[in-house]
Amino acid sequence: MNPRTSSRYIVVAVACVTTTVGFMTWSSAFPLLNLWVRDLGISRAQGGLLTGLFYLPGILVALPGSWLFRRYPLRRVFLACWFLILSGTWIMSSASGFLTLCGGRLIFSVGMNLHAVGAPKMLAAWFEGHKRLGFVMALYSMGVSIGVLTGISLAGRIGNDYGWRPAMVLMAAMTAVGFLVMLLVRQPPSLSACNAQSIQFRPFDLAWTGWVLAAGYFFFNIGSDSYLVFAPDYLVRRGFTLVKASALVGSYAYAAFTVKLSSAPFLKSTNAAWYVSAGCVAGVVSNILLLAAGSSPLISTLTMGIAFGLAMPALYAMPAFLFGAERAGTVYGLYQLFYGLGAFVQPLVGYTIDRTGGYFWDYTLLSVFFLAGLVSVLTTHYGRLSSRFPAEAQGSSR
Repeated sequence: MNPRTSSRYIVVAVACVTTTVGFMTWSSAFPLLNLWVRDLGISRAQGGLLTGLFYLPGILVALPGSWLFRRYPLRRVFLACWFLILSGTWIMSSASGFLTLCGGRLIFSVGMNLHAVGAPKMLAAWFEGHKRLGFVMALYSMGVSIGVLTGISLAGRIGNDYGWRPAMVLMAAMTAVGFLVMLLVRQPPSLSACNAQSIQFRPFDLAWTGWVLAAGYFFFNIGSDSYLVFAPDYLVRRGFTLVKASALVGSYAYAAFTVKLSSAPFLKSTNAAWYVSAGCVAGVVSNILLLAAGSSPLISTLTMGIAFGLAMPALYAMPAFLFGAERAGTVYGLYQLFYGLGAFVQPLVGYTIDRTGGYFWDYTLLSVFFLAGLVSVLTTHYGRLSSRFPAEAQGSSR
């Protein structure tokens, strides 16, 4: 086998495995929120703040992170990221109060935000101009879905049977595995040590369409993330057990897997925006179905899975499609920068629930986010029509 081809397989496996572990740990907080409210006496607004801390570091580290992954060897930066992920998770597993939970979540989030910049950047560099770039980004996105499904289901079951602390100890052990897997990272040949020395930090040297695309990424993700955060608690209020509620919400991933695998081979630069738009519409429909009287929650979560399956691979591929592999790293940094605004939005969503005592206005707000994402991505699409897509966006057979 060609060494370059072999290395491509390795980096795809590394990106998918570590992303799965990272988002497994991230999503484990969703079913455990109900236990933290019960055992530690925190409010749901504090729960929104705790989960929202994942977004906050992105405001500060995302753009510097995009430069770090271009300037220094990937393995070195990734290992530093995963040391933070491991440390933060262990702190959460030993927490005795809300502030300690927040401290651990914040440290974990710094590392995970950097990983979310570097992993798609690494894949974009290794598959620059390759006809399977869209499919590879779908595989990467599947790592997110598998991680969320496993984290919600496993943490919900362990938390229900043994308590939240054993669940977090298991998550910490899994992050240690992720740290070791990062030792297999390979450096893309397109970024040699020689040209890396000349890379300067210019985070704002990007067309306006890159900023609008990042806004669309934020709106879709804050809408879908908030759905996953608060849906288990909503279903518990409706009378479901925590295990059943967690399983129902986690089942979104089955639809996401199916849609990603079946639609990703057809994903290309000219239709990626329409994939995202369809995903945003599906997100709105999912919110309506969740609150509709007599509607099964399973239908809502599967519809949300369709939203993920359509939108996320396209969102991950669009920076490479529209801006090329080199500048895509900056766009992924912008993704996490905008994503960091969730630190302010998640508590607002939780406060809305506490204030109103219900979930109608909560899911109305999430629907507004999805619609804003649709507008942002279509604005990016039509804004790029006046300029030619770069050669790598046309779908080389390399």
